[in-house]
Amino acid sequence: MATDLSLLAEVFVISSLFLLCSGYFLTSRDQIFLGKRLSTSIGHKFNIIGWLCLGFFWWLQVEHYILIRDPVNALFCAAAVPLFGYFAYHEYLTIIWEEKYESLRWLSAMTVVAGGIYFFVERVPLLSGWFIHLIAEQSIWILNTLDIGTSLGSIDYGEGSRWYRPTSEHEEVRVPVEAGAWRHSLSPGVSIVLACTALQSMIIFVGGVVCTKAPLDRRFYAFLVTVPPIYILNLIRNAGVIWLTYEHVWGDDTFFWAHAVLGKVGSLIALIFLAIAVFHFLPEMQESILGVIDLPLRKAPPNAPRPPFAEAMPPVVIYILIAGLTLFPYGLSANSIESQSFDSGLPLHEIYFLSLFLIFLSILLLLFYRDPYREIQEGIVSPADGLVQKAYKEKGRVFFSIFMNLHNVHVNRSPLSGKIISQKHRAGSYSPAFSKDSDKNEKLVTKLETDIGIVKLTQIAGFLVRRIVSYVKPDSEILKGERIGIIHFGSRVDLKFEAAGIDIKVKKGDKVFAGQTLAIFTPMSSLSVAEKIIEGPKRLFSKLQSTTEEVIGFVDKENI
Repeated sequence: MATDLSLLAEVFVISSLFLLCSGYFLTSRDQIFLGKRLSTSIGHKFNIIGWLCLGFFWWLQVEHYILIRDPVNALFCAAAVPLFGYFAYHEYLTIIWEEKYESLRWLSAMTVVAGGIYFFVERVPLLSGWFIHLIAEQSIWILNTLDIGTSLGSIDYGEGSRWYRPTSEHEEVRVPVEAGAWRHSLSPGVSIVLACTALQSMIIFVGGVVCTKAPLDRRFYAFLVTVPPIYILNLIRNAGVIWLTYEHVWGDDTFFWAHAVLGKVGSLIALIFLAIAVFHFLPEMQESILGVIDLPLRKAPPNAPRPPFAEAMPPVVIYILIAGLTLFPYGLSANSIESQSFDSGLPLHEIYFLSLFLIFLSILLLLFYRDPYREIQEGIVSPADGLVQKAYKEKGRVFFSIFMNLHNVHVNRSPLSGKIISQKHRAGSYSPAFSKDSDKNEKLVTKLETDIGIVKLTQIAGFLVRRIVSYVKPDSEILKGERIGIIHFGSRVDLKFEAAGIDIKVKKGDKVFAGQTLAIFTPMSSLSVAEKIIEGPKRLFSKLQSTTEEVIGFVDKENI
């Protein structure tokens, strides 16, 4: 019985193969189409959508693997969206960084070759039936050779066309295996289906070998040391599962342990050894695989745009998102599985609500740790997004205080270009950053030597996570608007400096963004002679005072 999601799954898988194939072609170089030049970025955009479509397709297969009690493949399918979404994210990085990543291109080509072969065979019942029957015959030949009498029933094509059939979880082509008197009366029936043919494992190696740029003879040798051994080992696995199940070795759970545990673990071990063998002939393939594995270590080229997330975002945010996305298809299948009176042994409804909670929480955290582009304006700019609490001049000193709410961007920026002459962490309490007692909170005081003198920037922790992360170090140069760090959750940033010729452009209660002008200052070169006489000694004194504080370890206890 075809489910309502079968057609959707079909759209996803066909779209993914078409988009990844087109993306691979378009990313090789700029193409000319209808007289217009198509940049490689279009190919990467195709790949982004293609990877996501492939992830959603496998998501929709979770229910099928739950129904056939195959938890390993169910888990793999459930993790498809996080995995392929990660590949899509790196395609996005390739666009904004304008940098090719050949391992990712190799992976997309391999996916098209392997996926194209598999889905062609699967969608044509006559073809899959022939291949399944071939594997079944050879599997029971092993048993019969060992005097374990077995035979095959006729091919069960299920309902529907034998020439082409969309995904249908309950109508797999199968060949039942019959046994003689030695079969235990309580043992369940065993059938050979497409998943029992090792086609998936073989085409993965075929795709990898075909798409690796290497001499033909080495690729042929790599094929010989992988595909035939997989084929033979799978026949032995099938024979073992049939014998263990019909002998009822471990009771009612024998098939589960034989097929889903021993069979899967054994296959994994075998694939590891075969991979080592193929790398001997194709080190280029090993480099491509290592390139995919090393994607988390990928570094941006110099002056490349940054991803729109804070540098110090905790990894737990991504872990929560992955957990939520992985659990979601389990919960999504709850009603369908329940309607079939099937006991999965899993609290699917509870898993569904847990997944929604985790996804919602991860979205909130990603929004909190966003780090969008900010236009850096003239003058002294705001170090943070938020609400202006203080903005005034008093006895030659200028004060700014900006409160960041939970919904604000919490990445802080330098208000001016200059040199970081010191950073001091000061322990304290953790009152809400908007309260009067927040002046006693834990803080990080950074002093900048700028054109207008010493600027004191104070990052104040809030009452939640209570952590300030600095991106900069003393004695380093920094540009105006450059990121200096992040304060986790509710927090405040203060500015204090002494300077003449300051024209404040904001007032208490204004909402500002990092990089927005707080005040305009007049450089020394533009001051009048009288202003230079007044301002010059003042700036020199401020610089000497700060230097003295650094030397003797003086701790400033005034309100900042």
